[in-house]
Amino acid sequence: MRRLLLFTIFVLAALIGCDTAALETESQVVVEAYLEAGEPMDSVRLTRTARASAEYTPERTAVQGADVQVQRLNDSGGVAATVPYTETDSTDGLYIPETPATVDSQATYRLRAAPPEGPVVTAETTVPAPVEAVRTQNDTTTYPDPDDENSDPPQFELTVRPGPSALERQNVYVLTSRSLLELQSISASPPDSVAGRLLTPFYLEQYDADSDTLASFRVNSSGLLNEANFTSNDDGTVSITLPWLAVAFYGPNQIRASVVDDNLYDFLRTQSAQQMSLAPGEIPNVDEDIENGTGIFGSFAEASGKVLIRPPNLTGDDVPLRP
Repeated sequence: MRRLLLFTIFVLAALIGCDTAALETESQVVVEAYLEAGEPMDSVRLTRTARASAEYTPERTAVQGADVQVQRLNDSGGVAATVPYTETDSTDGLYIPETPATVDSQATYRLRAAPPEGPVVTAETTVPAPVEAVRTQNDTTTYPDPDDENSDPPQFELTVRPGPSALERQNVYVLTSRSLLELQSISASPPDSVAGRLLTPFYLEQYDADSDTLASFRVNSSGLLNEANFTSNDDGTVSITLPWLAVAFYGPNQIRASVVDDNLYDFLRTQSAQQMSLAPGEIPNVDEDIENGTGIFGSFAEASGKVLIRPPNLTGDDVPLRP
């Protein structure tokens, strides 16, 4: 997916590992596709499930030669428009729109993927209403000093105006922070180096220069957060305070608040339940909405803002703060 990096094909690999359907002899088509309100239609990735004892990689399990299209449905459920997809030359199993098309908010879309062998895979999603970023506060702030229990700097706050929800529930958000530093240009190094000191304390403890890259810590996301967790304002806006634990890097960060559709909501909710299960017999299947397959076809709307996080006790040579 182009922007919502919380959801990756590796998340789906975890789904396959826990879903009892993955233990069947006959493999299933795995769908990974997302639509963002008001943005161009993104790619669709098709792979197949692997046996529990086999390594799961998108490259080795790619579904090639499929007939893929995304249909926008009208109010009566008929097809109002169709966007055909074509497989890319660079990545097996990755399909992109043949012509540019923009995702309409509050519209319902159907994914139709016909592999060379097996049944046609279908799924539907209704795109949430757009979310508008209204204002931000504390765009430049300092990370709390871990050595000072009284350190309480102001936290970044993003105020958004969500559109009307067509769902029978309150809006549910996912918060994502993404470092804007050029991490690829910084080599892996010991924690006492400049590169190591880019990380905030919680993530620095987890960083292993021998096995990790700084870029692997770039994006961090919350779980599902109900709108009731945030501050509702009299003007209909919602103010979201960024928790410090969501920030992995000092310097410039982009913060995104994404309202998710029912498919992503069910996917993340049941995936979270899997992670909390203690015994193999208690692990529930992921709740998904794919006909004749597995995976995720979901949609979201998002608003974003930027914040500059300074390290505590900053000196001129501590960290680069420019992206």
